[in-house]
Amino acid sequence: MEIFGMPIGGRTGHEAAYVLLDRAYRMMHGGPLPPVTKTAAGKPYFLRGGPHFSLTHTKTMAFCALSRQPVGVDAETVRPVRPLVAARTMNPPELAWLEAQEDPDRGFLTLWTAKEAWVKLTGEGLNGRPKQVELTFGEAGMGVTGRAVRFYTRELEGTLVTACLANEEDVRWTLLLAEEETAD
Repeated sequence: MEIFGMPIGGRTGHEAAYVLLDRAYRMMHGGPLPPVTKTAAGKPYFLRGGPHFSLTHTKTMAFCALSRQPVGVDAETVRPVRPLVAARTMNPPELAWLEAQEDPDRGFLTLWTAKEAWVKLTGEGLNGRPKQVELTFGEAGMGVTGRAVRFYTRELEGTLVTACLANEEDVRWTLLLAEEETAD
C-alpha cells in the first residue's frame, strides 16, 4: 500500500485529494488516471478496475491511499479535543483505552481516524452513529469487533493519518510538495 500526502495549497480539500490521486496514480502506474465513479453510497472507485484507493483531507493536507486490496484512509489535524466529544462518540472499551493514553487528544484522534478509515474501507460511512463501529484492543493492535482488519497510523506534518485494510500489507508513506504538480 502506498499512502501519499500533499499540502492542499490554494485548492479545496476535495480538489487537492483528486489532484493527489492523479499524481500518485501516474507515479505508480505511469499512465493517466482512469475514469473514477462512485458507488450508490458515495465511495469512489476506478470504473474499469485497477488498484483500490481512498481519499481524505484536512484544512491543510490531502491524503490518498492506493492498494491491491480495498482500503480506507482518514486524517485529522492534531489538536485539542473537547472531552465531551469522546463521551458522545466512543464506546466504553474505547473510553477505557482513551483514559489510559498519555495524550488524550492524540488518543481520541487515533480512535476517530480508525473508525472513519474503517467505514471508508467498507463504503458504509458513519451515518451519524460513530458508536456503531466498535474498536477492539489486543496484542495485535487495534481492530474492529467481529472483523479481521489492520490499521496503520502515522503523524505527518501535524496530521494524524490512519489507513485500514482487511489484510496485512507493507506500507510506504510519501509526502509530495504542492509545487510539484503534473502538467495536464
